Amino acid sequence: TLAFTAVFAQTGADTFVSQGLPGGPVSLDPVRAYDSASGQLLQNIYETLYTYDGEAIDEFVPSLATDYEVSEDGMTYTFTLREGVTFHSGNPMTCKDVEYSYQYGFVNANPEGANVYLMGDVLLGQYEVDGSDPEAYQEAVDYATIDGAVECPDGPDGLTVQFNLQRAEPAFIAIQAYTAFSIIDSQFAIENGMWDGTEETWTEWVGRDVTQEFLHDNASGTGAYQLIEWNDQQSILEAFADYWDGAPAIQNAVFQYVEEQSSRILAIQQGDADHITVNERSALVQLEGSEGLSILENADWGDTSVDTIFFNYDVDTNNNEDVGSGELDGSGIPADFFADADVRRGFAHLFDQEGFVEQIYDGNGTILTMGLPPSFLGYNPDVDVRTLDLEAAEEAFRAAFGGELWETGFQFTALHNAGNTARQTALEIIAENLSFINPNFVMDVRGLQWADFLARTDEAKAPMFLLGWGADYADPKNFIDTFYSDSGFYSGRTAINFPEIQTLIDEGNSLLEPEERAAVYEQVGQLHYDLAPLIAIPDQTPFLVVRDELQGVYYNPMLSVGSQFLVKDLSK
Repeated sequence: TLAFTAVFAQTGADTFVSQGLPGGPVSLDPVRAYDSASGQLLQNIYETLYTYDGEAIDEFVPSLATDYEVSEDGMTYTFTLREGVTFHSGNPMTCKDVEYSYQYGFVNANPEGANVYLMGDVLLGQYEVDGSDPEAYQEAVDYATIDGAVECPDGPDGLTVQFNLQRAEPAFIAIQAYTAFSIIDSQFAIENGMWDGTEETWTEWVGRDVTQEFLHDNASGTGAYQLIEWNDQQSILEAFADYWDGAPAIQNAVFQYVEEQSSRILAIQQGDADHITVNERSALVQLEGSEGLSILENADWGDTSVDTIFFNYDVDTNNNEDVGSGELDGSGIPADFFADADVRRGFAHLFDQEGFVEQIYDGNGTILTMGLPPSFLGYNPDVDVRTLDLEAAEEAFRAAFGGELWETGFQFTALHNAGNTARQTALEIIAENLSFINPNFVMDVRGLQWADFLARTDEAKAPMFLLGWGADYADPKNFIDTFYSDSGFYSGRTAINFPEIQTLIDEGNSLLEPEERAAVYEQVGQLHYDLAPLIAIPDQTPFLVVRDELQGVYYNPMLSVGSQFLVKDLSK
């Protein structure tokens, strides 16, 4: 086992050091991990049946499977697994591991995970109910359905695995490439106290907090790297000598979580890091001319993530310091503060979209008309965008709460993850403009460590917060549902409920023809303007900051934010 300190001096030829945002992973259990910091590790430790082909976001190559067949009706996928694949524990990979991995995800049905959300309707017939309500989930999904979703035609030790779909899903290969569907070492998991894979015990694991279980901080995958240690300061991986595709050139991968961007910049300038996360382009001026490093960018690189200012329509005001008094009395806000459309429109007109692109992205960014990447089907480029307009903001706020709000005033705190200066700046722009138009309007801005930030938003305690979404797979449903649906991933954090938008979502999700789907989703874009359900932050033109000696770097935005490449593909 290698011992590393928090700061490296001149990284060696066999070591890759990446410095990113503070906080570290939420969990290393694939059924719980649904954040970029966790994904950064999972994509190097675990593998899926098929994976992305280099930079392509919609082309896939064999990984743990060598090929697959699809039935004529699109309801059955049969994969042939790769021979001779070994887990980090030394156990051989067979069909039973694939079966266990998917079934464990559906048995736990983690409300903070992706398994049911992304594949529940495909393999279980529903995705609206998850482990947040174990009794309701067991009524909606029985064990026979979970057990029948994935089968081993040649027996558990065979190399054939069959998926039995509840409905045809053209994006099935794309969805299975997400880290939630990583193949887990079933023997390793069961022997160490995880779900034993039987019907007799499955109800004990529905909705269970797996951050208290073995796979939360222990891993046995098939990937090129195995886990050495991880905490909220750094994570350390070591090359797996028996990796099926040959030992990688980089022997040690270290991911450090550093709050101060200036510290990250100094680290790469001094050669103590090979790659760093820089929040905004305006900071690149500090790197220009630095010896031994490069700022990589390509006009063909697209982005598959969107940062969004979310409104919480039903804030939990109990013992909540971020809502002040919890009443509309000038010293706080009530739970339904953002249910007033004029309040939302007022806030939207206080964010300077153009100024943000110029100041934070150095002019290299795109203003979004809706919560969807411009390259995705259904993006509506012709919709107006609410941007800085103090008169329009004042008009909206004067109309809010029947005219009461303007005189009464309010006070609350908006949240972001600590260390993300771009998100912090976006919220501070609104806060400053609020106090400018009315001194009785007070919005404080507070940063929290990543895990604490996610936990607070999950508890519906955050009245307004800025968080992003990176595509799990390249389809508009993954954004439209996530941002706008009353059963979307963020709905538990926001209590969003717009029937006119939901009707369009349900219609778009039921269509198979791309042109028909696009037309429906474009209408969602129009309602985004009309109703102001959230504020989409401009999209920054992608770039990477790396040391010159690092070879094999590429950019795939479908991989985890902060590491749009796999370490196994790198060398020095």
